[in-house]
Amino acid sequence: MSGLVGDNLARASGVIASAGGGTILSVKSMKVTSTVSNSGTAPTQISAFDMSFAPTTSDGKLYFQLCTNVCGSGDGPTAGYFYDVTNSAQIGAFADTGGSRLRCSWGGNIRGTYYYQNVNFGTWHEPGTTNSIDYAVFGNNHSSTTMYINRTGTDANNAGIEVARTASTFTITEYAASAVTLT
Repeated sequence: MSGLVGDNLARASGVIASAGGGTILSVKSMKVTSTVSNSGTAPTQISAFDMSFAPTTSDGKLYFQLCTNVCGSGDGPTAGYFYDVTNSAQIGAFADTGGSRLRCSWGGNIRGTYYYQNVNFGTWHEPGTTNSIDYAVFGNNHSSTTMYINRTGTDANNAGIEVARTASTFTITEYAASAVTLT
């Protein structure tokens, strides 16, 4: 292909716009197809979702998205959040302080060993660096049940959809600072 190349102002005159100036700077995504379990009295690291990410610019804005299905070994609540392992900090949107209550970003209620709770959660983060940072997903069910990811609580070996296995994704998208306003 040949022709004139110009900036966005030149586009109105029929000149091809030059590359650059995009909103999305980089994307890193992982899929988790294995089954995972977690237990405890509070959200803990779910290592299957561990991801290192190095922003391309120090003023970029990162968008985290988790898409997964959670089940439990019984009824009860489930909750969690994103975590900056490198700097030991919970990140993104999470609840205000309220006494001794845990501060989480997402939550739901597991209704038995056959019922998934869909977690499709996203949040923003401004790391302020181009250094690689290790990120994680923390989550758990209440203390008397085990959290399962990509499987039901029973995980019976039969062809019924009620015990189907699923897949999960964790994606980090870096946006240009000029494209996103966080308030």
